[in-house]
Amino acid sequence: MISIEVLSTAVVLLNEQCQVKQMNQSAERLLGVSARHILEQNFFELIRFEFDYSSLSQLVDQNQSCFIEDTPLRTATGITRVNMMASGREVDRESFLLLEIQSSEHHSHIRKDMELQHQSEVSNHLIRNLAHEIKNPLGGIKGAAQLLERKLPDEVSRRYTQIIIQESDRLGSLVDKLLLPAAPEPPQLINIHRITEQVVDIITLQSEEQSTFVRDYDPSLPEIRVSPGQIQQALLNLVKNAVEAVSHNGKITLRTRILMQHTIGKTQYKQVIRIDVLDNGPGIAPEITRDIFFPTISGKNSSGLGLSIAQSLVQRHAGIIEVTSEPGNTCFSIFLPLEHNHE
Repeated sequence: MISIEVLSTAVVLLNEQCQVKQMNQSAERLLGVSARHILEQNFFELIRFEFDYSSLSQLVDQNQSCFIEDTPLRTATGITRVNMMASGREVDRESFLLLEIQSSEHHSHIRKDMELQHQSEVSNHLIRNLAHEIKNPLGGIKGAAQLLERKLPDEVSRRYTQIIIQESDRLGSLVDKLLLPAAPEPPQLINIHRITEQVVDIITLQSEEQSTFVRDYDPSLPEIRVSPGQIQQALLNLVKNAVEAVSHNGKITLRTRILMQHTIGKTQYKQVIRIDVLDNGPGIAPEITRDIFFPTISGKNSSGLGLSIAQSLVQRHAGIIEVTSEPGNTCFSIFLPLEHNHE
C-alpha cells in the first residue's frame, strides 16, 4: 500500500468502486472523521461530492489526473471549500484513485502571508531610503544653526538655535536607528504571558485613556525562544494602536492560543503561538486594510511606522502579523513558530 502518513496534504486512496481503502491523518483532520469509520464506504456519497463518474473511470483506466479548484466539500464540521487533485494509480495490478485535498483557505492564507512578507521587505527598503533623504539636509540644518549661534549677540537669541541643534541631534539619532540594523538581542526561553503583561503595565502607566484590558490566555502554552525586547516592542506598537482606536472606556482583549500544523508563508510548523490584540473601536477602513503595514499607511494622523516596524520585528522570528477588521471588532494577530532558526 502507498505510504501516505508522512504527508501534510490530506490524501485518500479509493478503489474502482470509490470505496475508501486508505487515508492519512491529514485527511482525518480535514474531514473530521476517523479512517476506521469510513473504510470500505463510498467516499463521494459520504461527502456528498458531485463527481462525473465517467471521468473517474477514465482517470483510473488511463492513469490520468485532473485538478478541481475551490469546490465545496462536506466535512464533519460543515461545508469547506477545497482544491482537489484526482489521479489514477495502479498498485500491485489493482487500479486506484488517489485524491490529494487541500483547503482553499490554506492557499489563500499562503498568498496573504507572502504579500505581507513582500510588504515588509518593501517597507524596510522605503524606510532606509527615506532616512537617507532626511539625513543629508539634516546635517546642513544643524551646521547652519551652529554658525548662526556664533554670530548672535545675546543668550536669549541663542536659545532658539540651541533648540534647532538639539532637535536635529534627536532626529539624527532616530535616523541612525532606521539605517542601522537593530542590535542583536540574545534569544531566551520565556513565557509569552510575561511579555503581554509587561506591555499592559507600560500602556497603563503611559496612556491617559482608561481602557479596559481583558485577558484570554491559554495557560498551557509552552515557553518560546525569542528576543523578548523585540517581541515586546512589536506587541507594544499593536496595543498602542488599539488604545488610540477605542473611545474612552473602550475594551482591548489580549488572547493567546497554540496552533498545530500552521503554515506561515510557505513553511508549515508543528506548533505556532498566536497572540491576538482585539479592540472594539470603529475598525480600519477597507481601502487601507490590505496595505496597513506599509509605512505612512495608517488609520490615524501619524507616520504609520509603528505597524511596519512591528511586522519587521516579528518576521525576524520567522513569524507574521495579520489583521482582520470590521466596525467594533479589529484583530491584529502575531504568529510565532515554536521552532525556527533564530537570526
